[in-house]
Amino acid sequence: MKKHFYLLILFVFAFPALRCFATHIVGGEMNYHYIANNQYEVTLTVYRDCFNGVPPFDNPAIIGVYDQSSNLVSTTQVFITHQQSVPNVINSPCLTPPTNVCYEVAQYIFTLTVPQAAIYTITYQRCCRNSSIANLANVQGTGATYMAVITNPLIAAVNSNPVFKHWPPTFICRNAPFTFDHSATDAEGDSLVYQLSYPFNGGSMSNAIPNPPQGPPYDSVVFLSPYSVSNPLGGIPMRINAHTGLLTATPAAQGQFVYGVSVKEFRNGIYLGETRRDFQVNVVPCPQITVASIYSPTIACGSLAADFQNNSFNAATYSWFFGDTTATDDTSSMKNPSYIYPDTGDYIATLIAYSGINPLCNDTATGIVHVYPKFITNFIASGIHCSNDYSFFDKSYGVNGFSDYWSWNFGDQTRSTVVNPVHTYATSGEYNVTLITSTDSSCTDTLTRKIYILQNPTSDFSLKLDTCNFSLKTKQLSHFAVAYRWSFGDETTFLGSETTHHYQNAGQYEVQLIVATDSSCIDTSSMMVTIPPLPDPDFKFQVAPCDSLVQFINLSDNSNSFMWEFGDYTVSHDNSPLHTFSLSGNIPVHLTAISQYGCKATLNKPIYFISYKKADFLAVPDTCNDLFSFKDLSNHAAYRYWDFGDGTSSEDLNPIHKYATEGEHTVTLYVNSQSACPDSMKQTIKYESAIGEKVFIPTSFTPNGDGINDYFKPSIFRPCEIYKITIFNRWGQQVFQSNDAATVNWDGDFAGEKLAQDVYVYILENDGQRREGILTILR
Repeated sequence: MKKHFYLLILFVFAFPALRCFATHIVGGEMNYHYIANNQYEVTLTVYRDCFNGVPPFDNPAIIGVYDQSSNLVSTTQVFITHQQSVPNVINSPCLTPPTNVCYEVAQYIFTLTVPQAAIYTITYQRCCRNSSIANLANVQGTGATYMAVITNPLIAAVNSNPVFKHWPPTFICRNAPFTFDHSATDAEGDSLVYQLSYPFNGGSMSNAIPNPPQGPPYDSVVFLSPYSVSNPLGGIPMRINAHTGLLTATPAAQGQFVYGVSVKEFRNGIYLGETRRDFQVNVVPCPQITVASIYSPTIACGSLAADFQNNSFNAATYSWFFGDTTATDDTSSMKNPSYIYPDTGDYIATLIAYSGINPLCNDTATGIVHVYPKFITNFIASGIHCSNDYSFFDKSYGVNGFSDYWSWNFGDQTRSTVVNPVHTYATSGEYNVTLITSTDSSCTDTLTRKIYILQNPTSDFSLKLDTCNFSLKTKQLSHFAVAYRWSFGDETTFLGSETTHHYQNAGQYEVQLIVATDSSCIDTSSMMVTIPPLPDPDFKFQVAPCDSLVQFINLSDNSNSFMWEFGDYTVSHDNSPLHTFSLSGNIPVHLTAISQYGCKATLNKPIYFISYKKADFLAVPDTCNDLFSFKDLSNHAAYRYWDFGDGTSSEDLNPIHKYATEGEHTVTLYVNSQSACPDSMKQTIKYESAIGEKVFIPTSFTPNGDGINDYFKPSIFRPCEIYKITIFNRWGQQVFQSNDAATVNWDGDFAGEKLAQDVYVYILENDGQRREGILTILR
């Protein structure tokens, strides 16, 4: 026999056979927790149907991050952190747990760093949902999107979205009231508001795991008439308490249904974001279960008549026993009876709910009944703005007049028994003020209210200057502040606790920080900063005609040290150096100017001059490809001209040339020919076509150990080709192979055994040729 004091929530019941399909997503949600410096810990929770051992969760799952313009910022692969089955909870001995249904839940917990403080959408998509879902249209092509939006940092510099407390139940009873706590917690204590919401679609049968996931906005699922977002189960429509998250519904039909809830967070009345959850619930018949439930305690104040609320389920008849020991007729068979007690006091009422199917399923519940004179406690609290003083005023009332008893608890371990006290709090904070009042101390009532004691903030900060980047990084050291406004002295401001600011120009600026509490108490502090000008590198150069000695003249500003890189792997730290180059022509010179604050700026400025270079070159033949490679050895001439002696020419540094005819050719290299410093060189080369391939394969050999013709040795002259040779016996079995026939020296053995005297077939081949022949082993 069980005792029930509140309406029971039935999570799992006997479930009739449902049509089963491959694994599908049945629900999920996404949360993020702010760490620091644009870094978040993200948790993706996904539920799936795991019946009959179907494929597992995505591992890894593909996560996409989009900016506020729906541009893809990053794609991340994350792996499962936790995975477990969702337990089937049975609340009645009259029911047998289902064996043909399985839900699993997986959590992916990972760290995400976004590029900068801004609005971002984190998203995961997957197809598909169960095709047996009763309340969605086109269910076979409907997937799911689970996402979270990082709050605009200008609204809340630090924020984490709400987290649901409980996993939803997988089964509920048809025609039975369903109640579930969808409440959530919020890390920053923001105000939460709950509502029913549309689940999002995502993925498709042709793209079940989108990579990357689609960016916002997202399409909602389409409910199949007569179902809707506010009545996804049929029967008595679904409702959710906007303040508590308590969800209620009474489903009318058996089957699988999808519904969605969301919890929105507000700070100081400003919307910050929300967490969305959708889930597939199974509605099943519960023909045998009977639950007795009394709303307890039952209170009667100001009257001896107590009205009882029967929350039982699936009962045919009832028996009430009201606990009145002065009477023998304190019973009733009504569903929701009333009873007049003889006096005030406490009583124990008992309810028996009788099953109409099986007497073994009868259930009993008990509850406490308080019979009091009616009285209501009330008070108001009045605080002085930005101070620790509060005045309290009793506003209690009841059937016997106003209160004559007061017990104040100010929440800081101090108390008072006067009617309208004044109290000064020692420190700021949140306090629960409780007042207990009564007219005769027998019908006492209690009221607790929160009050907030706020101090004036203290504005303070430090700065870390980066003069080389014209920037500063703020660090706020203020106390008791919840809002911050920075002014940087260049007509720009920032709302938030800390930031990095970039100036456009050098100069002196006043940085100011105004801080405020949530009650609009403010304080201000300021600091002067100087941003010095950056170094400005510049130079010119002088060089005599056909000379290699260059004089550099430094024209840089705001600099006191320098580094010259001359483009020939040499450097100098002189102010205006002299440098002798082995190069000529366009030479990349880099001047890095360094200020007294260590700031650097680099000028990449090519110089151009031509010095005398002796012409020289090397000619290398490539006989396999009928080519000549020419290498310029002229020690970095500015430009060159090649005359190949066959009517053709080139201006390349190291050209490759193919002659059309054999014979001798006179090649001339001219360097700097169009300047005042020319030179040239001639060289006679001889061109001959590549010699053709010569291959000789013996037709037989005698591996008998007499030292004569004991080995099979092909004769191949191959300046440009390598041949592969394979030998087979008369049954097609491979007995020998070599990837380079020119190196073969085969003794006629195969697998450690001497091959028999016989005729064998060989195949000789390379990339473009193939030759077959006969080989005889004689013994």
